[in-house]
Amino acid sequence: MADAKSMASRLVHSSSWAEFWRTYAPRFSGCFFGLIAVRIWTQCCIYDRYAATDSGALTIACNLVRVALIVALVLMFSRVPLSRRARCAMEWLSVTAMTLCALCLLATLEYPNAPLVPVAAVLGALGIVWGGGMWIEFFDRLDEGEALIYTFGCLGASAFLGLFLGTVPQVAVFAVGLFMPTLSFVSLKQAQDQLDERKAVIPEPMRDAVYDSEPKSRFACLLMGLALLELALGVARGFPNGLSIPLSFPMQAAHQLIVFAMSVAVVFWVLIRGRRLSFSALWWLEVALMVAGVILIVSSDLFELGATLITVSNTFMLGILWYAVYDFSRHSCIPSYIVLGVVWAVHLLPRELGRYLMFLWGPHVAQSVLAVAALVCLISLSMAVVMRNCQPTRPFFAAFGASRWREERLRAAVRIDARIESGEAKAGGLPTGENLGNDRRDAAVMHNEDEVHMKCEPALRADLRSRCDALQERFGLTDRERDMAWYLAQGRSKSAISQELHLSENTVKGYTRSMYSKLCIHSKQELIDLLESD
Repeated sequence: MADAKSMASRLVHSSSWAEFWRTYAPRFSGCFFGLIAVRIWTQCCIYDRYAATDSGALTIACNLVRVALIVALVLMFSRVPLSRRARCAMEWLSVTAMTLCALCLLATLEYPNAPLVPVAAVLGALGIVWGGGMWIEFFDRLDEGEALIYTFGCLGASAFLGLFLGTVPQVAVFAVGLFMPTLSFVSLKQAQDQLDERKAVIPEPMRDAVYDSEPKSRFACLLMGLALLELALGVARGFPNGLSIPLSFPMQAAHQLIVFAMSVAVVFWVLIRGRRLSFSALWWLEVALMVAGVILIVSSDLFELGATLITVSNTFMLGILWYAVYDFSRHSCIPSYIVLGVVWAVHLLPRELGRYLMFLWGPHVAQSVLAVAALVCLISLSMAVVMRNCQPTRPFFAAFGASRWREERLRAAVRIDARIESGEAKAGGLPTGENLGNDRRDAAVMHNEDEVHMKCEPALRADLRSRCDALQERFGLTDRERDMAWYLAQGRSKSAISQELHLSENTVKGYTRSMYSKLCIHSKQELIDLLESD
């Protein structure tokens, strides 16, 4: 039996500094961190360096226009796939709009009476929708470990660099914002080229459709929970009179350094210590930050500290949502940019509505501080309850948290075998018949899968992947038929494949028969022979 440590290391890729360095140092590239430029641009142009909880009317207007554009694009590209030509046009439009936004804001310093701020808000919204979203397709091509590094690495690095933005004049901030869009675009193109070059050595992860079989109501419930927290966040950011909450430089520094430390801690905890990463745990952390911030803003002495914690919650949420979008997209047939658009619309709209409602409502209820604080706490806690009860069958971030579940299943199988040998099953102490057989079979399947995965070297897997791709192109296999060839060539049984892809065994058999028919073969051995001769 594969021990728990072996399973965990396979699932999280590394569990020590030496293993982390051996695994990821050869893959490292500075251009993979290009998403930092997008975050720096948003700090410069939309959130005023986080000198306050937001930039007031500019932030609200920009994000509301942004939501409208996201909804329009999601509706459009959910019906018509995004073509290469449309993608290229959107990339250039985004870079241009983001650059012009920074230019408009720079001009406001010289011409403060000119109506340039509304123009900047529209341009900023037009640019950031795809200016940031285009990076999700790059992340699609990374494995779980790399995606985790670059998600939280970009978030942490941008927070650390943002610390210095608070020390420079406003004109320098907008000047930095001018060239960030171009830097992001160039980095993305270089990153994609490098992934193309290394594909023969480091295969890109295969996608499946695990989440497509989940009830849609479950994900609707998750989105509702996100909307509740964002509404609470928006109310808190404008508390108590609807205006932005200014932060002194020490609190600005605390915000950026806390986000930096939390981002580093996630990577260290998972990929160096080899520990579990739970979506629920990260979400509870968000709730805790929100509740602590709300409690503190009630106090006049600790008001600014509370605003800082709320801002930390808002910023760290970006990393959680980005990685959740990546994780969902890898296990769904829905295009990643559609998933990102839906999640980001739910992330932005309730937050800005809460912020705007506080602007309208706050001045009239400034005396009801405790009531508003209680409202925000209740919304946050209700969100936590919703999130706790709506996890999909395959939990988010399962690549870093499934080892405990698998270990428990294997240990259960050992206990079943031991009790059978002692005669307990006959005495009625155990389930018998089909259920017992299924438990033992499932445990054996997982055990065999672990052995196959640990024995299969990366170079061999890359070679097998390329051979399956060549077979698909030569014989006109569908993606799912190619997947069948990939799994069968590794020695997987149809039962194991059905569990891996969350399909019924009959469906797997149907895909296999279709694949065999196109290849004019009749057995797994003939498939292996064909792959070796290809």
